[in-house]
Amino acid sequence: MIELIFPKKYSALCLKSAFFGFFAHTGFVRGLQEIGFKPAIVTGSSSGAMIGALYATGKEMLEFESVVLGLKKKDFWEGNSITLLGRLLKKGWNKSSGVLTGQATRKILYPYLGNKKFSELPIKLGIAVSNLSKNKRELITEGNVLDAVMASIAFPFLYEVQEFQGQEFLDGGIGDGEPIKELILDPSIDRIVIHQVNNHRPVSKNMLKRALDASVQIIESETEDLKTLLAKEKGKKLIRLETNTPYLSPNDFSKGKFALAEGRGTAYKNKAEILGEMELPIFGLFN
Repeated sequence: MIELIFPKKYSALCLKSAFFGFFAHTGFVRGLQEIGFKPAIVTGSSSGAMIGALYATGKEMLEFESVVLGLKKKDFWEGNSITLLGRLLKKGWNKSSGVLTGQATRKILYPYLGNKKFSELPIKLGIAVSNLSKNKRELITEGNVLDAVMASIAFPFLYEVQEFQGQEFLDGGIGDGEPIKELILDPSIDRIVIHQVNNHRPVSKNMLKRALDASVQIIESETEDLKTLLAKEKGKKLIRLETNTPYLSPNDFSKGKFALAEGRGTAYKNKAEILGEMELPIFGLFN
């Protein structure tokens, strides 16, 4: 009877895009599982999409930790300078879009995601991608999970443009590093936990690259403000949490274990807010 008057509300989780942020995201999600947080849906972009997809399989993140911590550049880096040059010459300059095809990365993820469909996952999942064929940001919620993950992690120039279902895709972080729009508009969701990774990426010495990086940050900041206003209008609570880590790159994962531990610590340090223990649910019904 109570649920007829006050429909049950659910929590959601969003894992933001971050350059090699999968260490901290893994630790954060493990921490969420340990403190008892159970979102009805998870969305992710770029590295957040990869960890979000693994989480949505319903398995304990501890199972994936050894894979993440044991990752080496040779595991996902395809060939050497000579083979990369050979591939460039074979495809031609106009058809080349990145250093890596993504096949080695797909091989790493296949044992865990395989040919799973979104509809088969025990936790609802949404993956943000940048659809180049349609010139728009999309949140994929159906079809092959691994294909969507590969599209979302295809960082420009590092990975080739990913193609599936006759369309071209790049990193979800280009169009939306914080895919929460659909969560805000979903009437069944009232709280959204958002995890951001600040990896202290060095400022480039190249003027053009600095300008591009700054432009992305400016756009992200503006869209974040707009989402905050929309959430307020819809009566949704946004819980934005940040994990600070050392800089990680394809050439140096040495601080990955530390980043993972920091992510896990973020979940524990914010346990009360994440679980809503600081709120008064009776009064909350009338907000």
